Amino acid sequence: MFTLLLPWSGWKLVQELEQFLRDAQETKLLTQARVVARSIPLQYQSRMLFAPDRTLRVRELPNTPIIDGYNYDWPDAGQGMDLASADGLLSASVLAGDHAGQLFLFIEVYDPTPIRAGSIREVFITEESIREGIGQGAEQDQRLPASDGVVLFIRSPRGLQQFRIHSEAPGPLQLQVGQGSDGQASGYWLETEKGYRLELALPALAANADLSIGIIDVYDDPADHSDQRGVRLAGTVRQNRPGSWISLQSQWTDLSAWLSETSSGLSQTWLVDGQGWVLADSGRNSVGDGQAASWAQRLIYRLVAGSRTQIAELPQENRIQIDDGSVLRAMSGEESILWTQDLSTAVVTNTVTVPVEIEGRIMGAVIAQSATDGLLLVTNRALGRLLFTTLALTFGLALGLWYFATRLSRRVSRLSSAVSVAMHDGVELQELPLISDRDELGELSRNNQKLLRAVAEYNQYLQTLAGKLSHELKTPLAITRSSLDNLAEEKLDSRSRQFLVRAQEGLERQSAIVRAMSEANRLEQAIKAADWERADIAALVRRCVEGYRSVYPGRDIAVNLPGNSLFIRCAPDLLAQALDKLVDNAVSLTHDSERIAIRLESASNEVVIRVSNSGSRLPDEYQDRLFDSLVSLREKRGRAPHLGLGLYIVRLVTMAHGGSVTARNLPGDLGVEFSLTLPHSQ
Repeated sequence: MFTLLLPWSGWKLVQELEQFLRDAQETKLLTQARVVARSIPLQYQSRMLFAPDRTLRVRELPNTPIIDGYNYDWPDAGQGMDLASADGLLSASVLAGDHAGQLFLFIEVYDPTPIRAGSIREVFITEESIREGIGQGAEQDQRLPASDGVVLFIRSPRGLQQFRIHSEAPGPLQLQVGQGSDGQASGYWLETEKGYRLELALPALAANADLSIGIIDVYDDPADHSDQRGVRLAGTVRQNRPGSWISLQSQWTDLSAWLSETSSGLSQTWLVDGQGWVLADSGRNSVGDGQAASWAQRLIYRLVAGSRTQIAELPQENRIQIDDGSVLRAMSGEESILWTQDLSTAVVTNTVTVPVEIEGRIMGAVIAQSATDGLLLVTNRALGRLLFTTLALTFGLALGLWYFATRLSRRVSRLSSAVSVAMHDGVELQELPLISDRDELGELSRNNQKLLRAVAEYNQYLQTLAGKLSHELKTPLAITRSSLDNLAEEKLDSRSRQFLVRAQEGLERQSAIVRAMSEANRLEQAIKAADWERADIAALVRRCVEGYRSVYPGRDIAVNLPGNSLFIRCAPDLLAQALDKLVDNAVSLTHDSERIAIRLESASNEVVIRVSNSGSRLPDEYQDRLFDSLVSLREKRGRAPHLGLGLYIVRLVTMAHGGSVTARNLPGDLGVEFSLTLPHSQ
């Protein structure tokens, strides 16, 4: 983990370098924008200072648009002037374009109540419609066509042109030209789901022309049961006359050339008015579209740049209006800086906005934009080599440590597993792994081998000790017994007779011990010569429990057996003897009032005999030694000696059947349970 400081420090160095490059570029671009904002030629300052309140940018159309009601041949079709009625139900977007000196308009109207020309009814000019600004007044009793439409006025040095546009159905338009109109005009009316579209080709465009437009929506008033209809209006037409004018403004070509000369070749500069309409443009910078970047390169840069860079597409080549919020901040006197990254390339764009102040009033903004290769901002070749070298070294070191730790862990696991297997009874001691290794684990393996061999020899000695002792003690016990019997036939006083009785009792206890040891020895021999057969284990347990109840009258011995027979291949006498030892152990560990339960369970591949008793508990540290020879942990109860051979005999019988025996304390210290598990055969 400490080695991760190397790539982390390299990463921080890359981030600091990237931030340094950003700060330098921001400072340079801000200085350039401030210089442009303060040095705009006076004639253009005057034009901005006395500019009309509302302007509509006339875009330069690359080709003559097809007059069909579709805007696919209009660049930046989404950037137009929005008009809306007072209630907001009627709205329109207006685009203006110029090609070869001819004016083109594209009007998209959102009208919720379409009523087209050709209707029988007419609309009267009422007081409500006068307030909306449609007619000259109710006293004139002027009538308008009872349909939706557009009223258009164009003012230029050539005069005033008026157009009243209505249509019965989609298709080419025959425009109704009012008084004072001249020239030719054509158009197309296209119905849409939300209203209609108008595409118009108007007479030749004069310089500094003004436009006044009114969108008329005629609708039925559900609350009015008369023949009159309501009218709502969106636009600048008032009382069938231009209420206010919208100035048609083309890009200032001379100022664009001045901006192009003033700006750096690696940046693009716009001069915009207070509404974001572009007045002049220096042209696109020389970076182009940038080289393609893989997703990994873009991800790396995002990690370096963090949240300081927004994801955005590259700006369009010829922008008509800039409405990203920076102009609003500039109009309040605030400068802004924005970094964006293109979705598919390595181009990173820095955009700064500086307000333009003329005679104490903010009249617009200068927007400067510089696009560079984002990967060049990250690092140079040397820093990239440093970063990837430290990462490679770190991963290489981590891989080496992982390999070393994994190999060491596997060796320890092999040794631990071999020692665990060697500690099991009945498993012949094999040579441990890693014996020949010359490191610390090899030394540990050799020491474990010596220890396990010594333990195995000691266990073998303990297992044969009972047989040896029983054989050696039989002769002295017989001599002692015969001597005591002969002495009992002599005439002895009461005190001598008392000593004789005590000697005979001690001899009986010694004989019981010898018999117990002989029994364990005989059982080992009996296991080898046992008769194996397929027997019903359920019936065997049932008969044994009946015998226990007769041997231990008054004891509470419960039994739980399955309803069907359970046949396994076994030595029934040996199993009965093992069950006797478990029940005898439970009886010796409990009082007469405590309960002993015997339960037989069957699973898919094994049979389990459980003997549990209440009123006792096994020490946790000695549970694994209960079934060893000559180990007894019970409290002294009664006069019978306990050598710890009973549970050892149970284990011998269980191992002979290929099963296992375990002991555990019941939850809540409710008693002890011994489980004898045998393989199940059908």
